[in-house]
Amino acid sequence: MAKKAAASKGNKANAIRKYKAENPSAGPSAISEALKKQLPGVTPQYVSTILSMDKRKSGATKSGALTVDDLLKTKEFVEQIGGVARAKEALDKLVKLT
Repeated sequence: MAKKAAASKGNKANAIRKYKAENPSAGPSAISEALKKQLPGVTPQYVSTILSMDKRKSGATKSGALTVDDLLKTKEFVEQIGGVARAKEALDKLVKLT
């Protein structure tokens, strides 16, 4: 019985991955709703778990390479704090605190 349950989970996860690949802008709720008819038990939380595990496995974590989004957030921070020099100073002090 356990083997059947494990296979079922794999089918759900693969269906989620396939749907996300075909619909990159779809969120967990939309994916769950679309797959609910063919795979009962696919909740938005389950979809989020599968997608976040895939993201983690792919190395797309904060310890990985900087993304465009990271750079835009950094630019916003630099503008808020008053320039690159002040941002560097703040980061140097932050490093000393940790």
